[in-house]
Amino acid sequence: MPVPIRVRAKGARFELGINPASAHYYSNEYTFMNLLTGSRWVDTGDKWQELPDSALDRQGMVLQVPAGKSYARIMTPPSAVFTGRSVTIRCTWTGTGDVGVGGHPKNFFRGNHSLTFDWPAAPPPEGNSRNWVNLSNMSATDPVRDLDCREKSAPRDQVFAPQLIESMKPFGVIRFLDWSAANPNPETVTWADRVLPDSIDQTSRSRGVALEHMLALAKAADADPWFTIPWNADADYVTRMAKLVHDRLPAGHRAYVELANEPWNYAFPLAHQIQKEGLATGLDSNGFQALLKRYSQKTIATMRIWSTVFADRPAALVRVAGSQAVNPWVTEQILAYPGLPDAIDAVAIAPYFLYDKGEALTAPLPERLASLRRGQANVLAQAWKTLDLVRGRGKRLITYEAGQHVTDFTPGGGERVQQVNRSPEMERLYRDYIAAWKAKVGDLMVLYSATGPAGGGGAWGIREYAGQPLDQTPKRRAALAFGRPAAP
Repeated sequence: MPVPIRVRAKGARFELGINPASAHYYSNEYTFMNLLTGSRWVDTGDKWQELPDSALDRQGMVLQVPAGKSYARIMTPPSAVFTGRSVTIRCTWTGTGDVGVGGHPKNFFRGNHSLTFDWPAAPPPEGNSRNWVNLSNMSATDPVRDLDCREKSAPRDQVFAPQLIESMKPFGVIRFLDWSAANPNPETVTWADRVLPDSIDQTSRSRGVALEHMLALAKAADADPWFTIPWNADADYVTRMAKLVHDRLPAGHRAYVELANEPWNYAFPLAHQIQKEGLATGLDSNGFQALLKRYSQKTIATMRIWSTVFADRPAALVRVAGSQAVNPWVTEQILAYPGLPDAIDAVAIAPYFLYDKGEALTAPLPERLASLRRGQANVLAQAWKTLDLVRGRGKRLITYEAGQHVTDFTPGGGERVQQVNRSPEMERLYRDYIAAWKAKVGDLMVLYSATGPAGGGGAWGIREYAGQPLDQTPKRRAALAFGRPAAP
């Protein structure tokens, strides 16, 4: 049997990428200048329950406010409040209705279709104070529209917070998983129902953030965008999405595209759906094998659409199949599916490192850090096995997510997770981790994620909140050592 020739796949080069945090107000990220885009309308008289999509127009504004009702939207905190500064916020709107502010505003002033208030500084990040907009007594014939709340000095047409763009610039690829509906995976995903860029509602679990915003942020950061397509997106959606990306992708950039996220992971309901589809169509009698075959089958169909749209510049498209880092057998099965290798350019894994098997969560910090280093070595050893499989088929091996995976749901676990992630040793762990990938693979490593709080359920962000001082972010310091240099 001939030994396969191992070649580096075309387009492979080391660079660092990032998954941005979700645009939700509670993510600790400052994403949009309009502070209202990070939440949903809620009924303050009904335990702050979210309003259904049927109560909103295409721009995310409420169709009506019944007499005696008050609806609200929680605002995203500007990053400055985390760093000890008070920020003046200005809200503007058109139409007729009572617009007010609740929470902890200071120095409130009302004008003509406008209001201003000071958002006081708050201890980062858990001590943040919440503020929200209230809407009541809205006219049925002249409803409130064009509602916008932002830092008073910010231009009305400024979409993103400048700090977000700056925080993305060190990274060559931006993967928009948490801006998409890939994980929630609604039952139907159609182009007619997609979120629009002028909508105030950019956090719908069924629609995600507007694709135009993903493209705009990648362009502003001079990075390549990576899109995750919801599994249930119909062919029309996939085709129109591909055309939008094709037409707006700047010259010299590439678009990474991937169907779904972690299809093999039974922690997500999607994995069970894919398995049912595979079994129902007779792809295999074994549930997991049926899942992998169905995923491979639909990936081929999806990438065929994208390849057709990008036929005039195929080098600008990177077609990705997701696989499992700790189980190289999964990659072997995917690559064995007829037609799959020809339909993709890269296999992506998530080589998260965690405590070595059997280690106690409550051990002293030095022991936990030593255990984490052993766990890092273990997962990378598995990744190198996957590398051989992928290189053997002439494909790229990249990561869709990467980093530490420390969780602790036992009493006191949140504090222990914070200790580990805030330790200076974490910077050394990340530097060694990234350096090992660069030396062995020499291709894209996308970290997860840009920003997020630390607690028992994990510390996924390489910083805990927007604007956090660099000397408090050991993981981000390590990443910046490998990222693109700052512009002069």
